[in-house]
Amino acid sequence: MTDYVQTYSCPECGLKTSGRGHLCHPNSESVPFSCEYCKKETDDPRHVCSAMVENIEYICKKCGRLAVYNSLLCDPEPIDNE
Repeated sequence: MTDYVQTYSCPECGLKTSGRGHLCHPNSESVPFSCEYCKKETDDPRHVCSAMVENIEYICKKCGRLAVYNSLLCDPEPIDNE
């Protein structure tokens, strides 16, 4: 489980999250940001690059979005890698 500085309250689930918010309900005020995988600066909080796809480990049980970190989803569940 990844811990972040919790600075944003998600209006969808009420949980505290990083300043970017959850992918289910991103905080558009925290853009632009630099992707930690491809280093591209982007205004899209739901940005996905090919390097990121290889590291996706979680799915949101509410909306079906995929993410690298569980903290980016409102209701994360690990993807079964079998």
